[in-house]
Amino acid sequence: MGVFVKYDFSIVIPAYNESGNVDLLVAELEKFIETIDYHVQFVFVDDGSTDDTVEKLKQVQINKASAKVVQLSRNYGSHAAIRAGIYHADADRVMVYSMDMPEPVEDIDLFYRELINGNEIVYSERVGYKGSLGSRIFARMITRFIERSYPSNGLIGVGFGPKVKRELNKNIENSSSIFFHIFALGFAKKSIKVEYIERKKGESKWTTSKKIKLLIDSFVMFSYAPIRAISLLGILLAFVGFLWALVIIVIKLFNLFELAAGWPTTLSLLLIGFGLTNFSLGVIAEYLMRTLEAARRRPVFIINEVFEKQQITNEKECEQ
Repeated sequence: MGVFVKYDFSIVIPAYNESGNVDLLVAELEKFIETIDYHVQFVFVDDGSTDDTVEKLKQVQINKASAKVVQLSRNYGSHAAIRAGIYHADADRVMVYSMDMPEPVEDIDLFYRELINGNEIVYSERVGYKGSLGSRIFARMITRFIERSYPSNGLIGVGFGPKVKRELNKNIENSSSIFFHIFALGFAKKSIKVEYIERKKGESKWTTSKKIKLLIDSFVMFSYAPIRAISLLGILLAFVGFLWALVIIVIKLFNLFELAAGWPTTLSLLLIGFGLTNFSLGVIAEYLMRTLEAARRRPVFIINEVFEKQQITNEKECEQ
C-alpha cells in the first residue's frame, strides 16, 4: 500500500490539435522535474482535438510527477478548457501553461517560488515580443477600460494560490476570459519578466475570429464601457439635434436665408440614425445574451473522461 502524496503545484495545460508538440513538451517537463524538490501534478486538458493529441497525452509518463488527462466532450475554447483543468487540479497552487511552450519551462519554478512567498497571483510579462497592431490596440483597450495592471504585451502564464482557485471554482463563468476573471478578483499581483519563445511546431489556434470573440466577451463581461458609450452618444446626438433645431428656428424667424431641403440630406440622416440605433441594439443584445446564458445555467464544459497516471518516485509513491 502506497502513501498518498499531496501535490504542491498543479500545472494546467490546455491542448487542441497539438499532437506535434506533445513529445517536445514532455521532454522539457522531464528535464524540469529533475531540478525541483516538490511534488508536481500536470493536468492536460484535451479541448475536443480531432487528431491523436488525447491518445498521446494518455501515454505521457513523467518520472517523479503525476499526469492527469481531462478530455472534454467537444471543443469549448481554451478558456473553458483552462477552467476545466483548474477544477480538476488537486494542488492548492495552480499555474496555467501553454502546450506550445511560449516561455521556458524552467520558468515554472519562478511562479511556484513567488506563490509560496505569499503572492496570491503571479503573472508573466513577455520580453522580446512584438504583437500585431491589432493585438497592441486590444491590449491598450483592455488596460484603459477593464484592467489597468494587465500587461501591455499580453501575458503567457499565470499562477495563483488557494484563494483564487476557490473563487474560480465557485463561480465558473461562461463566455468569459479566465485571465480577466483572475485579475478582477482584486488580490495582490506580482509580475515576472519572461522570455518569449516562438512556436516550434504546428500553427496557433488563436484565430482572428477567436480574438474578436474574446474582445467582445471581455468588454461585455468585465466592463460597462460599451453601454456608457451608447448613453453618451445618445446624449450627444440629442444635443446636436436640439442645436440644429434652434438654428432652423432662428433662420426662419429672422429670414436670414432660404433653406433648401433635399432628399440626400434626409437619407443621410436616416442612414446615420438607423445605423447608430442598430449598433446600440447590438451592444445591448450582447449583454442580454450573456444574461440568458447565465440564466440557463448550462455547463461551461462537459467532461468525457478523466485519465490519471501517477508515477512512483524513489522516495514515495502516489496512490489514488
